[in-house]
Amino acid sequence: MITESFINSCFTMVLNKNARVKKTKALYRDILDILKFSEEKESFDIPVAVQSKLSCIRKICTLLYDGRTVENVLDSIAFSENFKQYSDFLDIKINEDLKENVFQDIIKQLRLRKKINALFKNYDELNNVLESIKDGSFESIDDLVEDYEVTIKTLYSNLMESNRAITIEAAASLDLLKDDYEHVIEMILKKYDRSNKTPTGFAELDNNILFGGYDPSRLYIWGGGSGAGKSTLLNNTILRSATANISLNDPNARPPVMGEIHRVYVYVTCENTIEEALMRTYMPLFGRTIPQMLGDIANGIDIRKQIKNELAKHSTTIVMKYYPAMSISSIDLMGVLDEVKEDYPGVKIAGLYVDYLDLLKTDTRYDLYRIELGHITLSLKTLAVQYNIPVITATQLGRSAYQVSDGKDLSVGQISESIKKVEHADFVGLLGKDEVDNKIVHGMIGKNRSGESNVSLEFSVDFSMFKYVNATKSSIRQKPDKVKNQFEGIEII
Repeated sequence: MITESFINSCFTMVLNKNARVKKTKALYRDILDILKFSEEKESFDIPVAVQSKLSCIRKICTLLYDGRTVENVLDSIAFSENFKQYSDFLDIKINEDLKENVFQDIIKQLRLRKKINALFKNYDELNNVLESIKDGSFESIDDLVEDYEVTIKTLYSNLMESNRAITIEAAASLDLLKDDYEHVIEMILKKYDRSNKTPTGFAELDNNILFGGYDPSRLYIWGGGSGAGKSTLLNNTILRSATANISLNDPNARPPVMGEIHRVYVYVTCENTIEEALMRTYMPLFGRTIPQMLGDIANGIDIRKQIKNELAKHSTTIVMKYYPAMSISSIDLMGVLDEVKEDYPGVKIAGLYVDYLDLLKTDTRYDLYRIELGHITLSLKTLAVQYNIPVITATQLGRSAYQVSDGKDLSVGQISESIKKVEHADFVGLLGKDEVDNKIVHGMIGKNRSGESNVSLEFSVDFSMFKYVNATKSSIRQKPDKVKNQFEGIEII
């Protein structure tokens, strides 16, 4: 992996005065990490001549990471007999006139090598598993399968973390006086382009709170007590979005074509079994109660055909997956998404809906459950960024949220177990069933990175057909003492 050509590219990246990539500690650290990993794995394969140049770039990056200037670093190593031979070479690297695509190619090579680092972090464990398969040295099939699953999930986890932690592309800068703003303005417009959003189908949410719907790369959490309608809301936002007129968000979008799929919604549930998920799709979609649905089936109505025709009108589909509680992790969710991408190549995944966060498991065990929940939440956020899709999930609220009279009775302090769920999320909405009227669910937007927060909602709900009918909004202001105490009852970690 370490070649003289790659080392030369590293010299160019950190020294060239024409490079548009900002020279940051992150860049120097990335290069040092790649060099360290490669030396450990390839120490006997690196030629002696290359070893000397490798030592030079390592020393330069180390000094730059410590905050030294390029001029100061070059002056420092010029007195070393070890690196004196590279004086002319370094001068060339500083003054080379290279096109932008050369620097982008170097960045790509650095990124790929970082991923290799991640993939081979647990190389020894993977090799041991493969060897035990070849020579039959495993003690039982149970042990073999468990070891293999843990090793593969660790590979995925390492790669996932690498994608989240890649810092080279984030090494951008903007001089407000000297630089052109064009590329930054393009990024802003792309970020807030409604055509990139996934609508909830509720006008109040889409138009006044989320400004078009769920954003790619963001994590949305709906919290509620048992029976507050968390699962129902998740399911209804899928159905409303999947059957929405997409031209409302994107006038340039391709019109629906029967037989084509333009958007896929992925619904993973650890709460409702697959038959319950199907029922909760059919009933709100066609306004049926359980007795009416059973009557439809008894009368020979083809439920599959009805649902299929409704989705076909909008060129959408919904992929449903059921897993027992505590049986899957964020790594498994990546596998689900990869499978969907393989089944529908080139089709946009409109969102991943997970019912619900507290029923997922971690791939690494922690002593405290609240730490596990924080890790799961961060993993879901990472997944949203990696796949560039919105991830929408739900979580439990404490007992105080089970019966409420107004959205003002709800706050993020009622999120159970771990405040990390709030910290890692981009949006937190809270739900509580009205203490008197079971057809009303109160809501509160407790956190919203891309729109309004501290907003009270009221949903009209018909639970007989698992249907959120509509939503209305009224802004409120919390009292100072309530804001001050909203995190009480949660142990900060």
